[in-house]
Amino acid sequence: MGSGVMRRILPLMAGSLLFFALCAAAAAGDPATQEQGTPVVSAGTTTADAHSKGFVEWAWKELTDEASLTVGYGVMKWVLDVKRTSDGASGTLVQRDDSTLYISYSTKPSFFKDSNFGYTVMVNYSDFDLTKQETANDKFADYGTEVHGYIVYAVPTLYYQWGEHLRKGRFVRFGVGAGVGAARFSGTVRLSTGEIVHTSQGNIEPRLAITNFLIAQWNHFGVQFSFASPRVYGDAYDAKVKDASLYATYTYYF
Repeated sequence: MGSGVMRRILPLMAGSLLFFALCAAAAAGDPATQEQGTPVVSAGTTTADAHSKGFVEWAWKELTDEASLTVGYGVMKWVLDVKRTSDGASGTLVQRDDSTLYISYSTKPSFFKDSNFGYTVMVNYSDFDLTKQETANDKFADYGTEVHGYIVYAVPTLYYQWGEHLRKGRFVRFGVGAGVGAARFSGTVRLSTGEIVHTSQGNIEPRLAITNFLIAQWNHFGVQFSFASPRVYGDAYDAKVKDASLYATYTYYF
């Protein structure tokens, strides 16, 4: 993954993590959930400085306490369905069996009491280069069209886990989730009318994203299959991005 990709992913992931931190901060700031009392402020430190420092420390703990960062390398299939809103003309671009890199952040996995059901929040990123178009009978053709872009999504997920309930344990986990996702892309596509048109999505506009995954993990190492599908709406074209992937992964635990 090049430096250009990293320049895109870091602000996106940081923004997503900040969003969850602010939501949690709002909950933590509810007077009904706080203990009564006067904050202790050391000499030379204002009350505002103490609160600011306390929030930063608290937010960092919430984002890193038993959280994890997973990187993966494997194969995937991207599908981009583009539909012109004026007349319904459409085209489908694909990228298949291409090696790719994967990055995912997950909050602390939590279980419902003593059951095998649990929940977490996943923030995922990956980029794509689509150079083939799908034709009739699931065939693929090269019309000289291509679309380049990336996708990021933050999804609360529910899962069922077989095996150890340890964050560095050995387990198999199946999960499903719904949250927000955004895609940014630009390129050309051949529509069903035979026209080759330019299509793009330049703004990061969060939309509903659906995802599911199956993970088999042995301590830090694992194998993961996942599927995600956010929808992107434009002024002249609507687009739906689908991602099915299989990765060998390594997970770093905070």
